[in-house]
Amino acid sequence: MIAVALSGGIDSAAAAILLKEKALPIMGVTMSLGEDYPLKDDVNRAALVCNYLGIKHYVLDLTKDFIKIKDYFCKEYISGNTPNPCAICNRDIKFGLLLDKVKTLGAHGIATGHYVKKITSGSRCYLSKSKEKNTQEYFLGLITQTSIENSIFPLGDITRVQAEELVKDIKIDLSPKRSSQDICFIPSNDYVSFITSYTGFSPCPGYILDPGGRILGSHKGALHYTTGQRKGLNYSAGHRVYVLATDMKKNAITVGDKSQWPYNGFFVTRINYMKLEQVKGPIEAKVQVRYRQKPQHAVIIPTATDDLWVEFKDMYAPGQLAVFYDDDDNILCAGIIKKPV
Repeated sequence: MIAVALSGGIDSAAAAILLKEKALPIMGVTMSLGEDYPLKDDVNRAALVCNYLGIKHYVLDLTKDFIKIKDYFCKEYISGNTPNPCAICNRDIKFGLLLDKVKTLGAHGIATGHYVKKITSGSRCYLSKSKEKNTQEYFLGLITQTSIENSIFPLGDITRVQAEELVKDIKIDLSPKRSSQDICFIPSNDYVSFITSYTGFSPCPGYILDPGGRILGSHKGALHYTTGQRKGLNYSAGHRVYVLATDMKKNAITVGDKSQWPYNGFFVTRINYMKLEQVKGPIEAKVQVRYRQKPQHAVIIPTATDDLWVEFKDMYAPGQLAVFYDDDDNILCAGIIKKPV
C-alpha cells in the first residue's frame, strides 16, 4: 500500500492517477498543519480526488509538530540568517513524521507530486532533476536515505502540462488557490508581519552602511533584508547595489557592489549525503544556493569537523540551503550555508 500525499492540487492528483493506472494499491493522505493550511476547499478537493479513484482518504493532524518549523523559521530570521523552512519541513514532517504516520495506517511508503527523479544505484538512493523545467529536487536536498527508499515520485518523467492533461477527466477544479511560491504558513509572503505577530519581535529603523562602515542612509529594520537583496533598499547609489551583510544586533545592513562581496566561499553544515557517502578530498561540483538559480561551479573540500568548505565566488545568504550536483544533475549532498567567521 502506498500513501499519496494529496494537497488538493493538480500535481498530487496526477501522481495518484499515475499510480492507480499502474494498478498499485494506494490511499490518500492530507496533512493538517494548523490555522488555514490547508484550506478547507483544498481538503475537500483531495477528498473528491480519492472518491473519484475509489480509495480511502485520511486527514492527519500534524499541527503540534509543525510548530517546530515555524519556530525554526522565526529564530533563524531574527538571528540574521535566511532560512528555507520548506527544506526542513520536507525532511522532518513530510518525509519524516508523515511517513511514520502512514505506516501505522498500513502503507509501506509515500508518494508525492514533486517533480523529481529517484535513482537507486548500489547501496545509495538519490534524487535528480526531473523532465519538468520547474524541477523541485532542490527543496528535497535534506531528506534521508531511508526516506528516499520509502518514497515514490511519479511525476519525475512528465511535465506540468502533461500532469494537467492527466487530471482533466476528474472534472474537479484543482487550480491552486494560493501561489506555490508562498511559504504555506505565510500565504501573503509577508514574513516580517508573520514574525512580528508570532514572536513579538518588532523591527525598527537602522543605518545603511558601506563596506567601510560609513553611514549611507537609513532602513526600516534589518529584518526586512537578506544577503544578496537588491530591491527595496530605499537607497540610490546611481548603480546597482546589493545587501552584502545584515547585522541584527546592531540593526544595520551593509550594501555595495558585487565586486565588494568579501567572501570566496562558505561552510556547509548539517550535511545530508545522497549520491555521495562522504567527501574524502576536494571534489568539483555544481552548487545551487537558492531556488530558481542555475547551479554554478564550486569545489567541495572536507574539513577537520563534520562541515565542508565550499569554494564559491558568487553571493549567497547564510542559512539558505546549498544543494550540490554532479554533471548528470544528480544530488551529491546538501546542507545549510554558514559564512566564514
